[in-house]
Amino acid sequence: MLKRNDSAPFDLLSWLEGRSLAQGVFEDRRGRARRRFSVDTSGTPEGNTLRLHERFVFDDGELQERTWVLTRGAGGSFTGRAGDSVSEAHGRFERGVAYLRSELLLKIGSRHIAMCFDDAFYEAGPGLVVNRSTMSKWGIRLGQILIQFRKDGQRSP
Repeated sequence: MLKRNDSAPFDLLSWLEGRSLAQGVFEDRRGRARRRFSVDTSGTPEGNTLRLHERFVFDDGELQERTWVLTRGAGGSFTGRAGDSVSEAHGRFERGVAYLRSELLLKIGSRHIAMCFDDAFYEAGPGLVVNRSTMSKWGIRLGQILIQFRKDGQRSP
């Protein structure tokens, strides 16, 4: 049986170092699966920061890429910026979970619209992280994104 210490902060930035692979789904506000995708991430530490490159492949063939620069702060906090972020993202490490709040410009049709994301990352086992992200606009919940991240080379149980 796996023993975990949920009383310790989950250091998401350290976990994201190196390569990880992920599968995810976007659910609309009624809980209907609307989009599925895979993500290939590569995290490179640079002093007090982590440069995280994400490559998304959606079920309709669409490709998206994003690079985050995540920086450790004091007291279990961290911040982040990506090319499509509207403002600086703010995160914190807590007992068994890491949280991140960000606002990103998403391309919808021919327009770019700012959307808020509230993420919770849970270490779910050796080499496994589960992410739940709530997407909203003007405080109205638009959907939820569920993602399972695996370290490269780790197999499903």
